[in-house]
Amino acid sequence: MAKPLKILIVEDQFVEANHLRLMLKKAGHSVIGMARSVQDAKYYIEQEKPELVLLDIFLSGKQTGIDLAEILREDNIPFIYLSANSNEEVLSKAKLTHPHGFLVKPFREKDLLVAIEIAEYHQQHGIESSIRKELLFQKKLKTIVTKSGTWDDRVLNIIAALQSLISFDLVMAVFYMENKLSSRVLGYARTGLHEYQRIGIEELQNITALKQSEITELRNKSKVETEATFYNGPDFIKICDKTPIKKMIATSMNMKSNLMLPVPLSISENGGLYLSFFSRQEDNYNKNHLTLCERLQEPLIFAIENLISHDKKLDKKNTSAENPGAGKNIKNSGFESIVGKSPALLKIFDHILQVAPADTTVLITGESGTGKESIAHSIKELSNRKNQPFVKINCSALPPSLIESELFGHEKGSFTGASERRIGKFEQADNGTLFLDEIGDMPLEMQAKLLRAIQEKEIERVGGNVSIKINVRIIAATNCNLEKEVADGRFRLDLYYRLNVFPIQLPPLRERKEDIGLLARHFIAVYSRKTGKNVTEIAESALKSLLSYQWPGNIRELENLIERSILLAKTDTIEHIPLPIIDEAKINIKSNEWYFKTIQENEREHIINVLEKCNGRIRGTGGASEILGLPPTTLASRMQKLGIKRSHF
Repeated sequence: MAKPLKILIVEDQFVEANHLRLMLKKAGHSVIGMARSVQDAKYYIEQEKPELVLLDIFLSGKQTGIDLAEILREDNIPFIYLSANSNEEVLSKAKLTHPHGFLVKPFREKDLLVAIEIAEYHQQHGIESSIRKELLFQKKLKTIVTKSGTWDDRVLNIIAALQSLISFDLVMAVFYMENKLSSRVLGYARTGLHEYQRIGIEELQNITALKQSEITELRNKSKVETEATFYNGPDFIKICDKTPIKKMIATSMNMKSNLMLPVPLSISENGGLYLSFFSRQEDNYNKNHLTLCERLQEPLIFAIENLISHDKKLDKKNTSAENPGAGKNIKNSGFESIVGKSPALLKIFDHILQVAPADTTVLITGESGTGKESIAHSIKELSNRKNQPFVKINCSALPPSLIESELFGHEKGSFTGASERRIGKFEQADNGTLFLDEIGDMPLEMQAKLLRAIQEKEIERVGGNVSIKINVRIIAATNCNLEKEVADGRFRLDLYYRLNVFPIQLPPLRERKEDIGLLARHFIAVYSRKTGKNVTEIAESALKSLLSYQWPGNIRELENLIERSILLAKTDTIEHIPLPIIDEAKINIKSNEWYFKTIQENEREHIINVLEKCNGRIRGTGGASEILGLPPTTLASRMQKLGIKRSHF
């Protein structure tokens, strides 16, 4: 059981609130109050400081539980939503507030206590992870200060260390001494995992096509914020209108949000270093970054002042020389199987670096073909379990009757055909990592057993009666919308929140087109070696066709097309990519031209339609197998052959 907590109930129905109070009291928790509205809840939060809030979404008054959730997030108070309305729209809105759990009414006492336990685990993990990252940053700062090197080298090292705490695509270091703006311009644009391009006055001139005097004028007209602040989306557009230098950067480098971190220096009255972080994402920064900036100020002040004491001549011309380490192609250990440098992918790399050293459960989501298994492998390679087993299982590739045996193993004679003892995937992965691919397709009856294994860290083989302790790090992946699966009753909510401790959402290839050229050339090199053909390049026209395509199959589709193109190529250059004509077929259908489906396409569509009518139920009276006149095992096999997954119906 979770440790006793001070809990606030925010529920406008007294009978339900009181029922909750009795369940919590029985479990040893302390209920500090029952609020019917957001206004009532604010009073309890201010006076009693709850450790957890159970929060109904629809309350008395104009404000909803989602409005209160924003306040709870600012105060770093964990909360669990309660709602009788579990449709996808409500779940999507609730998800944006990053709750620690979600209970759909009516729920059992056991569901409530498990949700509280998971919420406590999420909260504790978040705090421990933040502390660990900040301590590591401070340790790096001390090392940077003691090392020799140019001013630019050491500033770059500080910025690189900050990357684990503050994500950015560009950072500009602004120097003020005695209320005077230094002529020194120093910044770094992120170009790879550990790669940065130095942005000085010359680089700014090349990027913006402005003269040095024009850039200086824009800087002089721009007021530098002396307090930590952030600007997202519309607010960023407004501040750009007031700050010419930010507008120049936003326009020329496509930046959409900004965070200011001031580092006031005691050795200079009314002066200091001001770090301005920019991101191409509209909502990259939030109020949590402001409190982070406050905590970072003291160690940064110490580091910068020590650096200045070693470099009295900040304005010396030679100090702005090109940093020899910037822009070098550094081998990305742990990421060898992942190709790309787009901002979206670099943010994924940052998340992997944060979560890999811990034993935290990770849920990787994204469309089919986006490289979820490669991400899982990178997490394993960068973890403390690197040299331990990495075991994977595809939850959609096995019939329900075999999944339990595959996961947990079985004893000899436990069922027909069990001629010997079998060790399951959990035992095989002991002390290592277990990768559960396509977790969204796991049968509902197996989800409860999986949840128990994750929570209790023990399993029982099929046909066995002995509990076996296991030490396994879980990484799960799915291309399903698990929130929709939960709303439709096909995926357990408690399992979803147990898996979703650290979510990583992979962007589709059409949202990271900067990587298409790199990926294409990577696959050209791979398949040229495999096929023995001397194909080394791709024509500009062929590359343009790749960039204009929408990639429904993502990286896997690109890989297959490049392999085929190499086989068809007659020279050392790929001149043409045989892109699918799916879009053209759709156009023909819309224009009332004849379009003949194959027998497989008709069969697939028919099975999906029947499954939709049965609400996804395969077995039993009124199930899809009965309607179609097929045994359940045959239907499951046919669905696998036709590529029908739970997300399709």
